[in-house]
Amino acid sequence: MDNLNQPYYMYKCPMFLLTASTVLIVENSVIMVEDNGLYKFPGGIVKAGQETIQFAAVRYVKEQTGIALKKDALIPVDFRSSPERSKEGNLVDIGMVCMIDAVHNSLNTIKGAQRIEIDFENKCLMNDKISFYMDHDVLLKRAMEIVLMIR
Repeated sequence: MDNLNQPYYMYKCPMFLLTASTVLIVENSVIMVEDNGLYKFPGGIVKAGQETIQFAAVRYVKEQTGIALKKDALIPVDFRSSPERSKEGNLVDIGMVCMIDAVHNSLNTIKGAQRIEIDFENKCLMNDKISFYMDHDVLLKRAMEIVLMIR
């Protein structure tokens, strides 16, 4: 049997697909990526058996915004799942938040993303015309609650 030499965490058809999404907070704004008119936080699918959730989050932030983070800067916020997230109904998103200093070197060249002002008091974006991708509005509220506790 060839499977005996494979680590037990390697699989071909996962029961669940994990994704990592990261809310990047800079002063009174968040960094979001626009995709077909919807705004989302940097993120994507975790490569099973190849990377940790934190590594995937750092990788996607770098790929989608150009911002380099350290994995220990990430604070877990929540995990969200619903059948609508994927056609198989098996997608689970791990939400994280990272507070970035406004003088962070990478902020001068945010590629493919933009800073959007937030309202900490109401835990929402200042521009209510922006449409969120899936449940990223829920992720924003939860991330802001964590940030308010830390500040």
